[in-house]
Amino acid sequence: MTRLVEALLVSGRLERIAVDRSAASLRLAKAEQHLATAQMLLGQDNEVAYTALYDAARKAATAHMLARGIRASTSKPGAHEAVGIYLVEMVPDPTGSVAKFQRIRSKRNGTEYRDLIVGDQEIASDLVHATNIVAAVRADLGS
Repeated sequence: MTRLVEALLVSGRLERIAVDRSAASLRLAKAEQHLATAQMLLGQDNEVAYTALYDAARKAATAHMLARGIRASTSKPGAHEAVGIYLVEMVPDPTGSVAKFQRIRSKRNGTEYRDLIVGDQEIASDLVHATNIVAAVRADLGS
């Protein structure tokens, strides 16, 4: 466990829970389904496509957390940010895509709350990152 993740646990932004590999496996399968949805909607409904690729990355990260007995606290603000910090700290990724999670999260927030328009090329690029994140989690969990 890194110091940053330990600090999130101490602050209550992350919580220790029972390890649940079955729930982790289900969450990872949902992440892969969201990747397919994002690909299908690319160029058709870009806002939903971007949300789907973000949700894929986030659900993969939370799958990793479940497999390690950790979850984001719902009683503290910034739960998705804490998930992103965990992801960067705990999931090895030779592609560097996990480092893009916070930017993707911020852009998804922009589409949701500020009517930010995301183009096809941006979605295609971030879909690659989301796919890499899901693959990195799957590889680290050995599944």
